[in-house]
Amino acid sequence: MEETLKKWNLEFNISDTDSEPTLFLLLKDYLDSYNNHKLNHILDEQNRILIDDRVIEKSSLLQDELDTKSQELSDLSDELNQINSTCNNLYSELDSLKQNKQSEIELAVNQSVSAKSELIQYLKVENDSLKTQVNQILSDFVKDQNCSSYEAGVIGENEMLKVLQSGLWDEVSETNKKDHSGDFIIKFKNKNYIIDVKNYSGNVPGKEVVKLSKDIDSNSCDGGAIISLNSGIYNPNTNMITHEKIHQITVSGKSILLLSNASLLNQDFINSSLKLLHCESSSDCNNTMVTDNCKREIVKSIMKMERELDSEKKSFQQKITRKQNDLENLKNTLKEIINGFDEYSDDDSPKPQYPKLFAKEMRKRLLDAGHIEESKLKGIELKNKYNELIQN
Repeated sequence: MEETLKKWNLEFNISDTDSEPTLFLLLKDYLDSYNNHKLNHILDEQNRILIDDRVIEKSSLLQDELDTKSQELSDLSDELNQINSTCNNLYSELDSLKQNKQSEIELAVNQSVSAKSELIQYLKVENDSLKTQVNQILSDFVKDQNCSSYEAGVIGENEMLKVLQSGLWDEVSETNKKDHSGDFIIKFKNKNYIIDVKNYSGNVPGKEVVKLSKDIDSNSCDGGAIISLNSGIYNPNTNMITHEKIHQITVSGKSILLLSNASLLNQDFINSSLKLLHCESSSDCNNTMVTDNCKREIVKSIMKMERELDSEKKSFQQKITRKQNDLENLKNTLKEIINGFDEYSDDDSPKPQYPKLFAKEMRKRLLDAGHIEESKLKGIELKNKYNELIQN
């Protein structure tokens, strides 16, 4: 302590009594300054500590908030990635659906075009076939005018054989050379049916229907049909002519189908109508589905016949119109070249008149005149040969 006082005395000359008040004041000021400085320093330190505490607390809160926001950002990023992935999958699925739909549309269009082409080709074939049938019917009709009833029956049987062979029958057998067996026996789903073809100039009598019922019984068949090509059929049960094209009756317990004027019907309609025999005799007769199927086939055949007839009617009308126009043009041309064309018409030229004879009488006269080989001629050839004989 003493040493300290000495130092102070030497440093500040405190030993000088005259200057004591001054030094005291200086020291007092210094002490006051020191104390103030010390107090300020303590306050600053306390404030710094408070500030640091508050900074730490605020930083902690901000860090927690930052961590929360970071977690939310991470969750949102994951959700965004998931949504993007879902969108990409949806876009891929949409592209796939578009491609599949486009493929389906192209396939449907191609199938439609192909079906339309096939239908057009089928209609062309049907049209050509119908024209051939019409020409054949006309040709047969002309030939029938000069054929005997036996020859007409043979021609009718041959035509009906072609019709039956075009149907979906399990088997078609010719029985026209066997007595009491009709002309044909058709087999369908293990059942047999006798078909008797008539090419009468008049209506088929009822006794032929009764005879068919006996033939059905003697041949152990399940039913039968009489097909009249160019006339009606008498119903033996009522002794009256059937007015319908198709009429199904029962004679002596046997189911018989009467098909009138069959030459006016197409082959699909005839085959569909004959299936009614199976519907009637089948043990599943109570099941209306079979009958409905048969009716549906007949309706389809009728509609097809109507379309074909309309088409043929238009075609024939067009041909007639064209031929009439051609004929008028030829007449007009000839009138310009030759005056008085009407005077050279065929009506003024006399035509030889020959007596109308049947084919049997024509053959007899040819045989009497020594034309042995010509006795085998038929139709137009027989008539021409007979006319040559008369002219000579």
